Amino acid sequence: MRSLRLILFAILASWCGAAAAQSNRVDTDYASSIIVPERTALSPGETQWFAFSQKLAPNWHVYWKNPGDSGLPLDLRWTLPDGVTAGEILYPTPERIPVGPLANFGHHGEPVFLIPITVDASVKPGRFLSLSVDATWLICEEICVPEEGAFSLSMPVEANPSEHPDGARLVRNALEAAPVAFDESGTFEAADNALTVRLESSAAFGDDVFFFPDQEGLIEPAAAQKISRDGDVLSIVMAPGFAYEPAALSEITGVLASADGKSPQGVFVTFEKSAVAGATSAGATSAGAPAAAGGNVIFLLVAAFFGGVLLNIMPCVFPIIFVKAASLMKSAQADRQTIRRHGLLYTVGIVAMFVLLGGALLLLRAGGEQLGWGFHLQSPFVVALSAYVLFLVGLNLAGVFEFGESLQNVGGGLAEKSGDAGAFFTGVLAVVVAAPCIGPFLSAPVGAAVFLPPVWGMLIFIVMALGLAAPYLLLSFSPGLGRLLPKPGAWMATLKQLLSFPVFAAAAYFLWVLAQQAGAQGLAAGLMGAVALAFAAWLFQRGKNEGSLALAARAGAALALVAAIAPVASLGSANEELVSAGGKHGAFETLVFDETMIDAYRAEGRPVFVDFTAAWCVTCQFNKLTIFSKPSLARAFADNDVAFMVADWTRRDEKITKALEAFGANGVPLYVYYPPEGDPKVLPLPLTEKSVRDTVGG
Repeated sequence: MRSLRLILFAILASWCGAAAAQSNRVDTDYASSIIVPERTALSPGETQWFAFSQKLAPNWHVYWKNPGDSGLPLDLRWTLPDGVTAGEILYPTPERIPVGPLANFGHHGEPVFLIPITVDASVKPGRFLSLSVDATWLICEEICVPEEGAFSLSMPVEANPSEHPDGARLVRNALEAAPVAFDESGTFEAADNALTVRLESSAAFGDDVFFFPDQEGLIEPAAAQKISRDGDVLSIVMAPGFAYEPAALSEITGVLASADGKSPQGVFVTFEKSAVAGATSAGATSAGAPAAAGGNVIFLLVAAFFGGVLLNIMPCVFPIIFVKAASLMKSAQADRQTIRRHGLLYTVGIVAMFVLLGGALLLLRAGGEQLGWGFHLQSPFVVALSAYVLFLVGLNLAGVFEFGESLQNVGGGLAEKSGDAGAFFTGVLAVVVAAPCIGPFLSAPVGAAVFLPPVWGMLIFIVMALGLAAPYLLLSFSPGLGRLLPKPGAWMATLKQLLSFPVFAAAAYFLWVLAQQAGAQGLAAGLMGAVALAFAAWLFQRGKNEGSLALAARAGAALALVAAIAPVASLGSANEELVSAGGKHGAFETLVFDETMIDAYRAEGRPVFVDFTAAWCVTCQFNKLTIFSKPSLARAFADNDVAFMVADWTRRDEKITKALEAFGANGVPLYVYYPPEGDPKVLPLPLTEKSVRDTVGG
């Protein structure tokens, strides 16, 4: 979904015959927002509240300062004149919002956020000051949409300003509903598997009370909180969250309120560390403690692992798996210690590459970049390098050159060092060619990884890596399974050369992707680079001998390598026209993805089917060739008057990235059906012709 920034109007009014002020209202897709001051003017040496009031669409919610399992709180960036400062936001009392197996902390309806604005005593009356703020917020229902607005006010400076007719009312009501400070502090005990807080004089709190901590990640938001009473002492036992560090806790702050938000007002509480260090109440025992931290993302981790395992049979990973199978056949005669070490190094290579790509993705997104899984393949240069690496592997397998006996450990007589390096870099290469694939079970984990806290996001990527590495690692540690492999012999030289052809096919696929991104000029640069690489490999093999000719051959190989890379290093996405108009997509006549047109078609009563795809996504291309190539399916779309749109993510496109995020996805493929009325439907993966027919015909 798109994020609109529409400033619809500014109201200029006069209060008390002298004070003029201007306030902005911003209407976005799912919220109407306004900011108004408590008084009609600023006063030197005084602080007044500014109310940021929102009216949310029914069933939609925004987030508290600690958003829970996912989400983002309100962000206000002020531009203020000298002598004027803005304080921290006073949030309304939060409510707990279940979202599947997770839970968020936020607000429905018409929340009002209060901001204290202080004017220095040195500011002189009789002048007007301009205040502006850029606000961003995340609003969610079944999907999440980032929204924003720009607000500005011009206010006079007066010694005795009067109340603003709207602002004073908003502030008064907001303060009555906001959490109030509790007179006494409580205590907490931080055990390894549970966090317990206690509060005396707690008769006013009901049994439905819920503790909302200020610190994000301190507790597991979706886990039940165990409430118990001992006279006037209220105890709450909570499951630790991803940022829970018992030894580092000295004070805990937050809000006690009803979990469902029905109680209009909460209480600010502070808990200090109990004097009885390490004591555990009956309510905090292992048997009584809530589920361990992360229990609600276990299913994502399981899906990530099995999705990683299934990547081994995806078309984009087949070539490397062929190479490793041959490697294991050859190494079957080696000692078990070497085989196991190579299995571990292969796994380390896979995990290291997943950590590198996943970490880069999370860091860039934290910096505000709109990116998703496979983001590196949106760069023509990276796509060209991927093609070149595979092409070199193919040349090596075909016998054009040998590097340390064999780059992929297929040849015999490996030196110890080159064998270990080959195992590690085979793992790296497996991830390089697996990146275009989001196979079965991976859509949800990859999508969730960028919205969950970074610790959980990185854990999902690591578990996915372990799934990809698991089959070969299991073979390397299981002598019984190893005995099932064919015995090595002269036939392996033929197999080695035969395996070069699927690797060449993978390289050709990446060159086709390059053509989609950079046009004919990019393809020409890639093909000429491949010729230069082949020449470099041939010279490299000739340079293994001694003498001046061998030295010249090695120098020529280095120059040829530079000549191969230089033309593609400066490639850009030169063919914008490829996605600027509709065209053929399998058997379908298609339209370019446009959210405005989706709304227009639905308003006319016409449903829309959107294929989120990319040229570098092998699964996408497989579905295009096998499912969307069938004329009978195209006729079914025509019979039901379904518009077919293609959201091409081959190159970076922030609108498509945001649309993917709105459905909880972080990569392609994704298939979404927009009926004329009602919510969009995401089709399950792996995609089948039957599921498409049932959806458009239903």
